[in-house]
Amino acid sequence: MKKILLILGLALVAGLIGLVSSVVITGPGALLRTNIGQWLFQEVFTPEQNVTNNSIKIGQIVPTFTVMDFSGQPQRLPKPGHWQVINYWASWCAPCRKEMPLLNELNTQSAGRYEVVGIALDNPADAKAFLEETPTAFVSFQEMPSKKDSSSRMGNAWGVLPFTVLISPDGRLMRRHIGQFESMPQLQAWLTEGSAKKP
Repeated sequence: MKKILLILGLALVAGLIGLVSSVVITGPGALLRTNIGQWLFQEVFTPEQNVTNNSIKIGQIVPTFTVMDFSGQPQRLPKPGHWQVINYWASWCAPCRKEMPLLNELNTQSAGRYEVVGIALDNPADAKAFLEETPTAFVSFQEMPSKKDSSSRMGNAWGVLPFTVLISPDGRLMRRHIGQFESMPQLQAWLTEGSAKKP
């Protein structure tokens, strides 16, 4: 029995070493396309540990970028003139789905102070099917996930979802958040702190 436990223990350690080595050498890749992988990275990394040297820094102007709407038309973001909450999500991401009602509520009840914009880093057909099944109170666009997508430039180097940023009316990146907002008070506190910051 002890030998079996020892062999199982060694196999587990070897598997963990292989997993860590793979992530370090090639990046998280397929691991991050699972809910377990997403949860693991949300627990391990803070928003600032997720940032690369090429990421837009807090307080900097966000250069306009292009995403596609679900009819295939290009759209430019961010839109100047009001606060924007840009939320990156995917149809396969369970925390993204759980967070949607909070974002719907924010978009509906903020009386125009905050505009929520979704960007699906997902297969367009899957994202569109999800939105048809679960309509949102805010508009969503689509972008193919890559190391150069807009979420990566905003500071989401590992591709963790959901990922949310707050953009000021003059187009500055004010805050970023990795993972799911669990409650409206948490989301409102994040927005209040970000809105009060001076670039």
